[in-house]
Amino acid sequence: MSCFLWADGFQLTWHTIGPILAQNYTVITLDNRGMGDSSIPVNDDYSAETVASDVKGVLDFLQINETYVFGHDKGAGITAALTAQYRSVVRRVGIAEYPLPGFGYETASDPASSWSLYSNWQLGFFGVPDAAQYFIQGREREMLSWYFFHASYSGTTAVSQADLTQYADQISKPGFLRSGLSYFAEATVAADAAFFNMTVGRQPLAQPLLVMGGEASFAPISTLEQYFAPIGSNITYDVIPKAGHWIG
Repeated sequence: MSCFLWADGFQLTWHTIGPILAQNYTVITLDNRGMGDSSIPVNDDYSAETVASDVKGVLDFLQINETYVFGHDKGAGITAALTAQYRSVVRRVGIAEYPLPGFGYETASDPASSWSLYSNWQLGFFGVPDAAQYFIQGREREMLSWYFFHASYSGTTAVSQADLTQYADQISKPGFLRSGLSYFAEATVAADAAFFNMTVGRQPLAQPLLVMGGEASFAPISTLEQYFAPIGSNITYDVIPKAGHWIG
């Protein structure tokens, strides 16, 4: 059975899609460093390049030499970094709901006159993790519930109460809120931009690449083309109907 690696950002989508994929693939998903049951790194390094190396270590441990890979949100950056570093390992790659740093993320995170509560304001807010942590800590569940509502197509029905509790409990553990926010830190984004410009910027991905966005979040297709055309030579674009940021 072929292997399918699912890379999440805040581990928010695999639990619904994973069992479906497992009907035809051996599915691998993991808690990124500083999330879920994984440990918090002592070097505060949350760059896509480094986390992709973590993922490669898991694949090596499992003796997996070839896999399909799909990444959502920050997991898309990890997916792109894994593919850029270990091109012979990745057969096909999918990316959803995330423009790469160096190729549009900075534009998406810059405040604009058209911004509202449904825009990407959180990218700027999370850019200074210590400040964001100060305002969120103690209200993790409230923040997640509020954000899920505004970033989904179907409001609070996008995420069950049981899943909301699980996510809130995970980021409420000592140190884990800040570690999750550190993936959005300006220093992390700058490191990712430098890495992607040095890799896919110079040698676009040759593997078949599927780029997806939710109808109410990352669309239309012309927007996806604007962000991703430079990073691959064999790209298919698709917009998921009746979906926001949460595609699961």
